[in-house]
Amino acid sequence: MESILLLCSIATSIILVIMLRTGFKKNKLAKIMSILFILMTIWCSGIFAQKISIENRSSIGPIYFDYITYIGICLLFPTLIILSFYYKDTNIKKKKWWALLYLIPIISLISLWTNDFHNLFYKVYSTNFTDTEYGIMFYVNTIYSYTLAVIFIIKMLKTSIEKSGFFTKQTMFMIVGSIIPLLVNMLGTAKIINISIYVTPMLFFVTLVLYSIAIIKYRALNITPIALETVTNIMSDGFVVISDDGSIVDFNLTFKNLFSSVADFTKEKNLFKIIEKRKILDTQKLKDIINKTRVKDKEIDVEYHLKFGKLEKYFEVDIQSVKANMNKNQFVGTLLLFKDITQHKKDIEEIKEKQDIIVKQGQLVSIGELAGGVAHDINTPISAIKTGIMMLNSSSNITPEQKEIIDRMDNCSTKIINIVNSMRNQIRNLGTDNKVKFKISDVLNDVKVITYHEVTKNKASIEINIEDDIYVNGDPTKLGQVFTNLIVNAAQAYKAKEHGKIEVVVSSAKNNMAMIKITDFAGGIPEDIKPYILKNILTTKGTSGTGLGLYLAYSVIKGNFNGDITFDSKPGVGTTFYVTIPKA
Repeated sequence: MESILLLCSIATSIILVIMLRTGFKKNKLAKIMSILFILMTIWCSGIFAQKISIENRSSIGPIYFDYITYIGICLLFPTLIILSFYYKDTNIKKKKWWALLYLIPIISLISLWTNDFHNLFYKVYSTNFTDTEYGIMFYVNTIYSYTLAVIFIIKMLKTSIEKSGFFTKQTMFMIVGSIIPLLVNMLGTAKIINISIYVTPMLFFVTLVLYSIAIIKYRALNITPIALETVTNIMSDGFVVISDDGSIVDFNLTFKNLFSSVADFTKEKNLFKIIEKRKILDTQKLKDIINKTRVKDKEIDVEYHLKFGKLEKYFEVDIQSVKANMNKNQFVGTLLLFKDITQHKKDIEEIKEKQDIIVKQGQLVSIGELAGGVAHDINTPISAIKTGIMMLNSSSNITPEQKEIIDRMDNCSTKIINIVNSMRNQIRNLGTDNKVKFKISDVLNDVKVITYHEVTKNKASIEINIEDDIYVNGDPTKLGQVFTNLIVNAAQAYKAKEHGKIEVVVSSAKNNMAMIKITDFAGGIPEDIKPYILKNILTTKGTSGTGLGLYLAYSVIKGNFNGDITFDSKPGVGTTFYVTIPKA
């Protein structure tokens, strides 16, 4: 019977080695485990050869078969330690210090092979543990091997718990398979039980069967145990599980990070009390929704806008009641899954804003076409007047006084033509996209000339300060129209009552942006119209204004320059408009 079990152990070991070497060629864990089974094969083969030799009354002493057996015994336990490292992380690189694990086993083997000269391993050798007298090196090797075995079991248990949060079946079969022969061997070595040296290798058959179940059925080489906590902590959505009274049962790292500014969440704290204390949402409404999930027995999605301190986010919260395992009609808690949709909300707002800009661009095209028609209707009669003036100028029968009047008429008609053409070009170009690289200072210098009459008429003056001479990309005509509108508005705000000052400053801003500040000190904008002056067609000038100036300016900067216009106005002091556009 002993011989059969030994042969079964040897055959099983060989089969497992072949299976691991052929079926898991690139698996490092499989390679280490195959070495382990080879060492078991050597151990069992040495014992089997010794048993056959004794039964056939061979002249070879039984101790010499131990020379082979102990190759498997001594080297097996350090290999178990290396196996535990690869079980924890199959991508771990070989460590140089692993070689030191084999130092004591190799010294023990050498002392065994030379035992005839010093008896340091065996003083009296027998195939029965109770009749054997051990030398010092046997005890050293045995204590070292058992220590490594205990370390192996602890590491395997720790790895299983760390990765899975519990003791996995694959780990259980491997540990139990290692403990059975180890425990019996320890009891026999300590002479607590009377066994022969053949028992331990025969028990290897049980070990190999259990290892086979772990490898084949529970896929120990393919499936790495993974902790549920590890999985939930890498989720992009935060979740919290609460009991009926609101006590926190569990939550993941994402939830904790999302609401770290609200409270220090720990298990057993009451979520309802935290919400009520921080006043971040309606607790009663949340409780009502939880009750609805139980009545309807389905998940309910709710959108929340949470504001607390620096936290301001939009969440889509999936609320689902949790039933008991054994009693599906009993609700034991609630799962709240928080999906951060803040960026989604921002994207929708941006899309809406761009749609508004596209609509405004269409409106600008229509205004440009209308301006072209009006300009044509005005230029036609003016051209006729110019022709008449030229004919009068060519006459020799006019007095000097008449000549002066005719020249004045000529200048006025030319000015009308220039103004109409300028208006037509500026407004018509708002609907097109003619991009060039230009200096902001060049545009401002032209605008200063264009607005000179309106500024001086309102008893104001312009001071332009170029802190950074910045290049930008776009249509200079359109930007000139924006500056013209802002400067003319600033001048008109003084209403010719005092000597006003308009300050224009060009400088660099954050994020590679150019900043143009246009400031007046004319008393500020009325509070009731502040929300509307940029995004609506609105005027405070009665019939003398159209309300298009700031509306078009905002649309141009947003739509054509990918920039922004903001303002700051203090009642009784004045107003500053901030135009920011990307640098070239």
